[in-house]
Amino acid sequence: MSENLKTIKELADEWGITKQTIQYHIKFLPTENRQKNDSGSTVLTLEEQRIIKKGLKEKIKINRQKTDRKMTKNRQKTHKKK
Repeated sequence: MSENLKTIKELADEWGITKQTIQYHIKFLPTENRQKNDSGSTVLTLEEQRIIKKGLKEKIKINRQKTDRKMTKNRQKTHKKK
Protein backbone atom coordinates (compact mmCIF):
# COMPACT_ATOMS: atom_id res chain seq x y z
CA MET A 1 0.00 0.00 0.00
CA SER A 2 1.29 3.46 -0.88
CA GLU A 3 2.62 5.74 1.84
CA ASN A 4 0.44 8.51 0.39
CA LEU A 5 -2.76 6.64 1.27
CA LYS A 6 -4.14 7.36 4.72
CA THR A 7 -7.07 5.96 6.64
CA ILE A 8 -9.80 8.16 8.03
CA LYS A 9 -8.44 7.61 11.55
CA GLU A 10 -4.89 8.51 10.53
CA LEU A 11 -6.08 11.78 8.96
CA ALA A 12 -8.32 12.63 11.89
CA ASP A 13 -5.47 12.06 14.35
CA GLU A 14 -3.00 14.01 12.19
CA TRP A 15 -5.33 16.98 11.72
CA GLY A 16 -6.72 16.93 15.27
CA ILE A 17 -10.36 16.48 14.24
CA THR A 18 -12.93 13.73 14.59
CA LYS A 19 -13.35 10.80 12.23
CA GLN A 20 -16.95 11.92 11.76
CA THR A 21 -15.75 15.23 10.33
CA ILE A 22 -13.62 13.40 7.77
CA GLN A 23 -16.51 11.06 6.95
CA TYR A 24 -18.81 14.04 6.41
CA HIS A 25 -16.43 15.48 3.81
CA ILE A 26 -15.93 12.09 2.14
CA LYS A 27 -19.63 12.12 1.23
CA PHE A 28 -18.89 14.91 -1.26
CA LEU A 29 -16.07 13.04 -3.03
CA PRO A 30 -16.63 10.82 -6.07
CA THR A 31 -16.97 7.20 -4.96
CA GLU A 32 -15.94 5.45 -8.15
CA ASN A 33 -12.35 4.71 -7.10
CA ARG A 34 -12.74 4.38 -3.32
CA GLN A 35 -9.86 2.26 -2.06
CA LYS A 36 -9.54 0.04 0.99
CA ASN A 37 -6.42 -1.24 2.71
CA ASP A 38 -5.65 -4.86 3.61
CA SER A 39 -7.77 -4.67 6.76
CA GLY A 40 -10.77 -3.22 4.88
CA SER A 41 -10.46 0.37 6.10
CA THR A 42 -11.15 3.15 3.63
CA VAL A 43 -7.98 4.93 2.54
CA LEU A 44 -7.77 8.32 0.90
CA THR A 45 -5.40 9.37 -1.86
CA LEU A 46 -3.36 12.57 -1.66
CA GLU A 47 -5.84 14.27 -3.99
CA GLU A 48 -8.79 13.27 -1.80
CA GLN A 49 -6.88 14.48 1.27
CA ARG A 50 -6.26 17.85 -0.43
CA ILE A 51 -9.93 18.22 -1.35
CA ILE A 52 -11.04 17.44 2.20
CA LYS A 53 -8.47 19.82 3.67
CA LYS A 54 -9.64 22.59 1.32
CA GLY A 55 -13.24 21.97 2.39
CA LEU A 56 -12.25 22.12 6.05
CA LYS A 57 -10.42 25.41 5.52
CA GLU A 58 -13.48 26.89 3.79
CA LYS A 59 -15.75 25.74 6.61
CA ILE A 60 -13.41 27.24 9.21
CA LYS A 61 -13.28 30.51 7.26
CA ILE A 62 -17.08 30.70 7.06
CA ASN A 63 -17.47 29.90 10.77
CA ARG A 64 -14.89 32.54 11.64
CA GLN A 65 -16.75 35.14 9.57
CA LYS A 66 -20.04 34.27 11.27
CA THR A 67 -18.40 34.54 14.70
CA ASP A 68 -16.83 37.88 13.81
CA ARG A 69 -20.18 39.28 12.63
CA LYS A 70 -21.89 38.05 15.78
CA MET A 71 -19.21 39.62 17.99
CA THR A 72 -19.48 42.92 16.09
CA LYS A 73 -23.26 42.98 16.59
CA ASN A 74 -22.85 42.24 20.29
CA ARG A 75 -20.32 45.07 20.67
CA GLN A 76 -22.64 47.47 18.88
CA LYS A 77 -25.49 46.50 21.18
CA THR A 78 -23.26 47.00 24.23
CA HIS A 79 -22.14 50.45 23.05
CA LYS A 80 -25.75 51.54 22.35
CA LYS A 81 -26.76 50.62 25.90
CA LYS A 82 -24.16 52.95 27.43
